[in-house]
Amino acid sequence: MDSPEIAIAHLEERAKSNTKRIDEHDEQIKELQNTYKIMEKMDYRMGNVEKNISGINEKLDKHDKAIVEESTKTDKVKGMKWDKLIDYLFYAIVAFALFKLGLK
Repeated sequence: MDSPEIAIAHLEERAKSNTKRIDEHDEQIKELQNTYKIMEKMDYRMGNVEKNISGINEKLDKHDKAIVEESTKTDKVKGMKWDKLIDYLFYAIVAFALFKLGLK
């Protein structure tokens, strides 16, 4: 078998190797923790963005409805004006026809 000195040397090498691997894993864990913190912040910010966007969408929907209602009212008013004009023209033509026929 190996002498105790060689066994101790192997144990020391293994300990150094294990320490090095543990140090590397510690660095990786720290990087992962930093990444996790960043992801938490991004999640919080994205949540705020989604809330703001839904608020903006609600406001836009209200404005769209108001615009549609206003244009509908405007169209009705214009339609009523055209109806009155057509009525006036119709009665003017009827009056002219009756005048030509000799009915006063």
